[in-house]
Amino acid sequence: MRSASAFTSVLCLVLGSAPAFAQDAAGTAPPPATGGAVETLPEVEVVQQTPSQKAARAKKKAPAVSPLSSVGTGTPGTAPQNAAAQAASAAISAAPPITVPSAVTNVTDSDIEAEGTGSIQQTLQQKVPGIIISDAAGNPLRAELSFRGFDASPVSGRAQGLAVYQNGVRINEAFGDVVNWDVLPSNAISSMSVVSNNPSFGLNALGGAVSIAMKDGFNYQGGELDVMFGSFGRRQVGVQAGGASGNAAFYVAAEGIQEDSFRNYSDSEIKRFYGDLGLKGSFTEVHFNLTAASNHFGATAAAPVELLADDWANTFTSPQTTDLEVFMPSISASVKATDTLTFSGVGYYRRFKNRVVDGNLTEADECDADDDFLCLDEGEGDPLLYNSGPNAGQPINVEDLGLEEPFGSIERLATTSSSWGGVIEAQEKARLFGMRNLFLAGVSYDHGTSNYKTSSELGTIQPGYVVDGTGIIVTDDDFETAPRNLDAENTYWGVYFSDALDLTDRLTVTVGGRYNFARIKLTDNTGLFDGLNATNTYERFNPMVGANYKLSREVSVYGGYSESNRAPTPAELGCSEEDNPCLIESFLTDDPPLNQVVGRTGEIGLRGQGVWNGGLYTWGAGLFRTLASDDILPVTLTSGGASRIFFKNAGDTLRQGVELSGTYETRRWSVYGSYAFVDATLDKCTDPGEDGLCAFLGDGDRLPGVPRHRFKAGFDYALTKKWKFGADLVAASNSPLFPNEAKEDADEDGISSMLGGYTRVDLHTSYDVTQNVQVYGLVKNLFDRRYGLYGTYFEEPDEVPVFGRPPLSDPRTISPAMPFAAYGGVKIKY
Repeated sequence: MRSASAFTSVLCLVLGSAPAFAQDAAGTAPPPATGGAVETLPEVEVVQQTPSQKAARAKKKAPAVSPLSSVGTGTPGTAPQNAAAQAASAAISAAPPITVPSAVTNVTDSDIEAEGTGSIQQTLQQKVPGIIISDAAGNPLRAELSFRGFDASPVSGRAQGLAVYQNGVRINEAFGDVVNWDVLPSNAISSMSVVSNNPSFGLNALGGAVSIAMKDGFNYQGGELDVMFGSFGRRQVGVQAGGASGNAAFYVAAEGIQEDSFRNYSDSEIKRFYGDLGLKGSFTEVHFNLTAASNHFGATAAAPVELLADDWANTFTSPQTTDLEVFMPSISASVKATDTLTFSGVGYYRRFKNRVVDGNLTEADECDADDDFLCLDEGEGDPLLYNSGPNAGQPINVEDLGLEEPFGSIERLATTSSSWGGVIEAQEKARLFGMRNLFLAGVSYDHGTSNYKTSSELGTIQPGYVVDGTGIIVTDDDFETAPRNLDAENTYWGVYFSDALDLTDRLTVTVGGRYNFARIKLTDNTGLFDGLNATNTYERFNPMVGANYKLSREVSVYGGYSESNRAPTPAELGCSEEDNPCLIESFLTDDPPLNQVVGRTGEIGLRGQGVWNGGLYTWGAGLFRTLASDDILPVTLTSGGASRIFFKNAGDTLRQGVELSGTYETRRWSVYGSYAFVDATLDKCTDPGEDGLCAFLGDGDRLPGVPRHRFKAGFDYALTKKWKFGADLVAASNSPLFPNEAKEDADEDGISSMLGGYTRVDLHTSYDVTQNVQVYGLVKNLFDRRYGLYGTYFEEPDEVPVFGRPPLSDPRTISPAMPFAAYGGVKIKY
């Protein structure tokens, strides 16, 4: 939840600062620090329009750029909607060269609208070659992104490696660096850019960054009501409205989503809002905006494959619910000081509350010495004690309480964070030694405080694997299960610069760098864990260099090298002791410090665009390689059906591969396709355990959860002027299950530790009843494929309660993907 590394394009998108980058005096596209660096706002025209004209104008605004500003960035689907060949040819001739020395993929609001369900993760998966979706949370609305093997997940404990920005504010949460995609109204998003190979995005952007620009009243004028119903009790309504009068503009958007889900105990309710008030003068533009959300999820996570074979709706150890709230006001401004110098800035405050209830199997079993009591470590460890009440500190006698096996537990996690910060940036476009040049420099500051509480309640497991709590909060002599109460304080500083110089009309060279400073202070409020009272500091300067050479009007080659660093999160620092692992990831213990992760990325590629046979085509091809030194990996230990976890600097991990993409569009139809090969491995084990491995991996072993092959394709076709039809396909190969014991071949029982690959086909169609009324339909997973989006396993499946079915023998568990689903809705625009 830290502010953006003041990258320029986001501020330009939000602030509409002029002159635009893509049309600057230097004629040079901005450096990759801008993450969508080539995007600019069109000139705002305040004219009288009918409601239908306003809606059409808002629709055309979607890319917020000149038609081909992102051509050649490896971006499918970024060509202008219904572009005529003549206009495309003229645009190619007039467009400045793309000079960003890395891959940049742009996604428009039209792409989000076509996906239809309000899941921006699904849209990013369709349109970005290197992205694939996983689902450790067990709820499609909280799916996580993996870009080139680096995660942006809502689940604490995942190795977060992507920075996500909203209007220049970094929205990774303070305590675990998690990303809550579900708090953003999808109808309020103007565009998204996925950028790699740039240190200017600040801490923890090892794999890159996702930059999200929201709409405002200067670029959206009109209104829309969108109502949808469909499978699994889906009820969804979205509204948005925007307008401008003179130098002032407003925009508001809200979405409400309710769904019963295809799985038991997995209902969801989403309420999210975004609003913006803008003021614009000749040299200054200011925006005030607010993001707010209150969401509930029944996220039941992975289930044994044998239970899912009985019924795809089956769940395992519920309740597992998440309730979260976000409140984030922010202010941004830009001032044009001279013809070439512009100052920009953004400031924010963010309040985040998260409450999790998590039913589980328990590690406790009848004590070997006395079966009236429960002991840890399969009956051989310490007995469970009352944590509070008149019997505090006394062993829990389950016989006297009338409790019977099977036993379970309900963990409760409460996170409350507040953070604030800002960034100030200067952009100078004066010529340097007579050559066109774009220089930017900025400074950012972010400060956050978090309180983190956990407790464990003794329970019994009922049919359906529902844990029934007893109301008894437990502890033990070694305090392994004792409640935690931790304060964390994060302070981040960043100073960065970037310079793009046109050495010739064809060659642009970019250099830059960023200094990062991070201080993370932990304070134990229970008095039981002195080792948690620690302050860890990290600092590093990360350089970057790159070049873009225009081979012809239609083809350019680019290459770049950059470094980045990721500081450990408070959650990782509080659970890093191998000899005393956390009962679950939330139960923090006395732990040693972790080293920061340092990423080194190099990439090279070609990109191009042109007009052929009356249509516009774009294409991109690139190679990338990121070596992450001292990478922090979770190590999961399983005993008695319960999991313990700790984090360690396991070694160096390597992610490398190739990305290919292309689009073709005519006035009536369009098609896109992409392929990505991502090879994610442990390159070198530097701190092996007793088994000689690092987090269950040896040198060259594949990292879990990362499919090597991913293919996406789709088309849209206008059957008539009013009726449109389209389809999207996503295919992924297999990937190793967590926790990392990857074997390509099945074991002696025929059980593989690989999560199977899959192919999914979605359909969408729309019909314009009038100029202002549209009906539409969506089909997801057309062929009803049954596959998993996340996979792990437990060590002793025979200890899982059977409840009238044969004992489990397969240790694999997966988060099942949504089966066939259909939705229909109506949009009313004015």
